[in-house]
Amino acid sequence: MSQLTRSLASVALILAACAGCSSPVRDAIQVSANQDFTLRPGERAMLPGQASLRYVGVANDSRCPPTVQCVWAGDAEVKLVFEQAGNPVDVVMHSAKPAPQPMGPWALTLVGLEHGAAPAATLRLQADAGGGN
Repeated sequence: MSQLTRSLASVALILAACAGCSSPVRDAIQVSANQDFTLRPGERAMLPGQASLRYVGVANDSRCPPTVQCVWAGDAEVKLVFEQAGNPVDVVMHSAKPAPQPMGPWALTLVGLEHGAAPAATLRLQADAGGGN
């Protein structure tokens, strides 16, 4: 096998291995009230009433790795952007305190957060009985 053939084969193997390294960003998903949904960083959910929610990513992730026993579970900040009527609002939710957060006529709850470099977040959109903000 020539040096060029070996080099091309190596590059092809590296590219094939990296093809599964990151999930492609989906088109926006439609979400209804009282529904759980999962987003990956960069993905957007279209909410009722021409509103949207974009998952920016995770910051300050101090959560205990899944294979380690820790005294404290840790916390991660889930960064989102809620947009309604052209007005974007930054939203930060904490994995350690997953309380419902009012957003427009809804309440948003962080249900789960995967581990890893770009963790998927599972969220729940509920009709906000408190009347929103």
